[in-house]
Amino acid sequence: MLNAEMAGRIQLRLQIIDINMIKNLKTSVKLLAPYLAVCIFWCIFKNGWLAIIAYHIQILLWTRHIPNMSLPKQKKLILVAIPAILAGPLLYFLLPYITQTELSIWLQEYHISGLSLALMIPYFGLIHPVLEQIHWESLREKTYLSHFAFAGYHILVLYSLLTIPWVIFCFIVLSFTSFMWHKVAQQSKTLAIPIASHVLADLGIIVVAWLQT
Repeated sequence: MLNAEMAGRIQLRLQIIDINMIKNLKTSVKLLAPYLAVCIFWCIFKNGWLAIIAYHIQILLWTRHIPNMSLPKQKKLILVAIPAILAGPLLYFLLPYITQTELSIWLQEYHISGLSLALMIPYFGLIHPVLEQIHWESLREKTYLSHFAFAGYHILVLYSLLTIPWVIFCFIVLSFTSFMWHKVAQQSKTLAIPIASHVLADLGIIVVAWLQT
C-alpha cells in the first residue's frame, strides 16, 4: 500500500515536471520568435518586409486569445501614453548624431524605400504595435527576461545603423519601456495604453524615416 502511494506521488511529480518543462519550452520559443525572423530575413536575406511578416506570422500562430484592449476605467491613465509622441521628433533631431551610416542607404540595403517604405508607415505604425503588445505582454507575465529579450531583438536590427553608445542606450530604454508597459497593463487591466504608446512611438519613428529619405 505504501509503495503504491509513493509510486503515485512520484508519478504525479513527474507529470508536474513534464508540464512545467513544456510551458518553459513554449515560453522560450515565443521569446525567440523575433530573433528567428530577424536573423534569417534581416541579417541573411536583408529584407525588412520579409522579416516583419515572418515575425508577425509567428505571433499569430502563438496567439491563443485576444487580451482586453478596451479603454481603462481610470481615464487619467491614458495620459501615460502621451510622452511616446516625442519619439518621432527626438529621432528627427538626433539622427545626424547617432548613426554610423546614412539612413536612406541603410533602408535601401534592406529593401525598404520608395513605395515599400510608404506602405511600411501604416503597417509598422498601426498593425505592428498591436501584434507586438499581444505577443510580449503574455511573455512579460511569465518572466522578467522578456523585457531584455524585447530590447535585444531590436538591437539586432539597429546595430548596423547606430553607433555603439546609442545601441547600448536603445537597449536600456527599450528594456525600461517594456517594463513600464507591463506595469501599466497590470494596473489598468487592459492593453489599450501600451498599444497607444507603442503606436505613437512607432508611427513617429517610421514617418521620420520616410521624411529623411
